[in-house]
Amino acid sequence: MTKQAERLNTDQYADLATDGPYGYGPDVWYQANDIIMKYAQAQHILPLPYYELEARGQVPQSAWDAYAINVQGETLYCGLPVNVQSGMLFYIESMLPDNWQTDWDANANGVPDFFETYTALYVLSEDIKQNGGKTEYGYLDELVDTYFMGGYLFTYGAYIFGNNNQDAADIGLSRGEAVKGARMIRQWAAQMDNTEVIDKSFSSAAYNYLASGRMLCTVTTPDVRAMFLREMAANGWTAEQAEADLKMINVPRLPVSGDLTADDWRDTILRMDELTLPTRMMGGVNGYGISAYTQYPKASLAFAQFAASYEQVMLRNRLLGITPARADAAAEVGKTDDTVRVLFEKLDDEQIDVMPAIQAVGQIWTPCESFLVDVTTDALSGNRGEAVHFATDAELQAGLDRLVQQIHDAIFTLQ
Repeated sequence: MTKQAERLNTDQYADLATDGPYGYGPDVWYQANDIIMKYAQAQHILPLPYYELEARGQVPQSAWDAYAINVQGETLYCGLPVNVQSGMLFYIESMLPDNWQTDWDANANGVPDFFETYTALYVLSEDIKQNGGKTEYGYLDELVDTYFMGGYLFTYGAYIFGNNNQDAADIGLSRGEAVKGARMIRQWAAQMDNTEVIDKSFSSAAYNYLASGRMLCTVTTPDVRAMFLREMAANGWTAEQAEADLKMINVPRLPVSGDLTADDWRDTILRMDELTLPTRMMGGVNGYGISAYTQYPKASLAFAQFAASYEQVMLRNRLLGITPARADAAAEVGKTDDTVRVLFEKLDDEQIDVMPAIQAVGQIWTPCESFLVDVTTDALSGNRGEAVHFATDAELQAGLDRLVQQIHDAIFTLQ
């Protein structure tokens, strides 16, 4: 009997642990590393023949490590990396202020200053808020999304788990100077003064916000570029115009001070190495895993290798705008797309905090989101003249310490 591949009508909420033993669900899974490895820890995903894989020499070790599991002292790899996920800044070029070249390019490098440092972006956003512009807002983002807001903490020394994200007993979200990151998230909430950005639904609303001119820019992952293009088409752009007008660049740098209002924004451009830090972002590696319940492991592996091949990854880049995890594909795309080159280099240099590949990571999301909701809501309360609870660094640090304790309890006490 001839077998053929079929795309099943499944989504990110499919449950291999529940459905797999009964023969339901796909043979090959395409998911983020933390999802695939959650199942791998419980032996629902097959280890791959790492040394036989065509992509082995093309993918950085940090990407393979996202799919690594230790079994009786041996490192096994349960996923085949395809693309890198991390936050990138999206904007529409025609929405830039008309005066950006004269008033917002202090270092004369042809890049708007407000896309180089968050301090400058904060000042621009406040200027638009006070004086108006082509857009209603400058920068808006979903401020309660741990994936994107985590970068504010990681830049100042925080981490998720110790020992290369393998030791769940060492929770580092309050370590280093993480309080600086929490302070800036609160500053952004006060500046934006928009209740939508403290709601999980903003990630869906962001496409229309950008395309309808309500905001200048936002941060999200490269793979949703098609969603912006689709919304731009609905707002009057032709396909060609939308392709040319939508831009995706690296996220701005953060101030060493951890205060978006501490320095003159021009100083953060002219003394960038002294006054700012490159922003570390949480990231992930999407790839293919093979169900332990498949009746066709060889065919599944052949399909995964085909889908992760140079030609298919290049096609995925053209259609979806993904950043390849393969060095050869990233090098080719990087000739014309500098953002892909930058994102791949950040992965290769281990400048992206890849989501942990252990089951305990599932316990960080709810407490982190609750903390972010509390901090951002507190900022809005301050705008209304109401009582606040996170006005000082000491209060923010105490909140981060409580967050760590809640995660610890969820992993070790309440399990």
